[in-house]
Amino acid sequence: MILNSEKRDKPLGLRDYAGWGLWTAGFLLEAVADYQKTVFKADPDNAGKFISTGLWSISRHPNYLGEILLWAGLYLSSSSVMSGYQHLSVISPIFVYLLLTRVSGIPILERQGMKRYGKDPAYLDYVKNTALLLPGFW
Repeated sequence: MILNSEKRDKPLGLRDYAGWGLWTAGFLLEAVADYQKTVFKADPDNAGKFISTGLWSISRHPNYLGEILLWAGLYLSSSSVMSGYQHLSVISPIFVYLLLTRVSGIPILERQGMKRYGKDPAYLDYVKNTALLLPGFW
């Protein structure tokens, strides 16, 4: 809404394309992860099991990673025409990141996972060897 009140018509630049690319990657990551989990849960053979295939084999929360990337990309692309106080809208992707990684989302699901599967050696191995969020970093 901040940008809709402005009358700027700057040419598209690298930041626009990078932001759109990040948004697209985040959207696809979240959609594919959600789809994979839905298919996994729909299979009666998987009742009582945890998902560790597909995107879930490289990140324990790929859907949240997608959500974070989506919001970061949205900010990045729109920031190319921002000025002054408009840059405060960076609060939105930071808020999403903090909410999902520190408040709800990941902390809650990690506790539930340990409570439900914490005695399963395969789950403990999965937790030990699979990135929490971003493969190779965290």
